[in-house]
Amino acid sequence: MIDKKTFKKGIAAPLEKAGLVKKGQSWYLNGTDALVVVNVEKLDIFSGDQYAINIGIWLKALGEPMYPPYNNCHLYYRAERLFPQQRELIINACSLEKSDISMLADLTDYIESKLIPFIRECTDHSKLRAFMSKGILDAGLVRIEARRFLSEEEN
Repeated sequence: MIDKKTFKKGIAAPLEKAGLVKKGQSWYLNGTDALVVVNVEKLDIFSGDQYAINIGIWLKALGEPMYPPYNNCHLYYRAERLFPQQRELIINACSLEKSDISMLADLTDYIESKLIPFIRECTDHSKLRAFMSKGILDAGLVRIEARRFLSEEEN
């Protein structure tokens, strides 16, 4: 079992180290073509303290962002849906009752080694188009205007 403060520090450390800007319960990575939001949300549907890591991608070609919440973005996901091979780790480490310092360290490693490189790639339209064509972005919500934009050929 870990406390909320330790859990949130464990998530914040690698995001801030990578240069993401914190605002509320979200961190923002402002890239050339997109703004990526990483959000930590307490889930009220479960008893106990269960959290989720949400990822939102705002496409600048579809409008200039002003720190949007993840669920207002053109694309948004739960981290465990984008990384199904780490699903069990993400869900269990985000449960304050199930998690411990070792599991939190594994979650921090996942954020540093998998999540941050992925969100950096998501700031580039060409990478997002490649992810779209490979079906990687089908694991969450993609608004119709984003699907159209990412399905267009690059000039």
